[in-house]
Amino acid sequence: MKLIAEPKIYLVTRPAVDWEQVATFLADEGLPAVPDSIRAGKDESAAVVEVSARMCYMSFGRGRKDIADFVNNLLKSKDGSVFEHVNYGFVVTGVSRSLTHELVRHRAGFAYSQRSQRYVDEAASAFVLPPALVDSIGDTGEARRILAEALETASASYAELVEALDKALPPDKFTSNTDRRKAIRQAARAVLPNATETKIFITANVRAWRHFIEMRGAPFADWEIRRLALIVLDILQKEAPLLFGDFTVSQLPDGTKTATPTYSKV
Repeated sequence: MKLIAEPKIYLVTRPAVDWEQVATFLADEGLPAVPDSIRAGKDESAAVVEVSARMCYMSFGRGRKDIADFVNNLLKSKDGSVFEHVNYGFVVTGVSRSLTHELVRHRAGFAYSQRSQRYVDEAASAFVLPPALVDSIGDTGEARRILAEALETASASYAELVEALDKALPPDKFTSNTDRRKAIRQAARAVLPNATETKIFITANVRAWRHFIEMRGAPFADWEIRRLALIVLDILQKEAPLLFGDFTVSQLPDGTKTATPTYSKV
């Protein structure tokens, strides 16, 4: 039985700008060329925000020349809609079904594609250790023993259920072998715990990611999803510092970290 202590997170999609089309638009409208109209330079995430924000007032080539000042003014003013044009997608592995049950409550601006327990055999599935049993400030040896025993029982019960159902469900009652396998696995998964490891593709726009990090990076959030929020923040602060640089990371007495934005609820 494999126990996972840390998730793995991969940034797999990011925004891109077709600068030829932007240049054509500016020329058609009789506006200054790209360098004078769009101040974000090669920072494509900031450029998308800038183009969309300047579109509202056709302020290309005018106003704030410093892109950091421009973006911070949008954040301060809570002009959040322009941040919805910028999307980032992550592949996340090594997280629990417990985490994803909370994650998918974030709906506006998010898209999810998650590993299916109906299609994928979970007989050799890994399990995720709750952070309290990994990074706890106390001695969790006994707690880990109890958890390991429970997980081993659940894994064995799943395998037994699959075998029993394979014998009990007649093939001629199904239109295809795939439907029969799904029927078996969807029933057998009833004994799998929230700690079962899953994999999920998450895409969200900047406004949605900011809201997720603010909510799930707060002290009251579950430790596992808070850890995910902090890792996502670290990646996005390096990827798009102008859009996520106002978050401050602090450490609590229990050793866990929190994230707090300067510009809340954009």
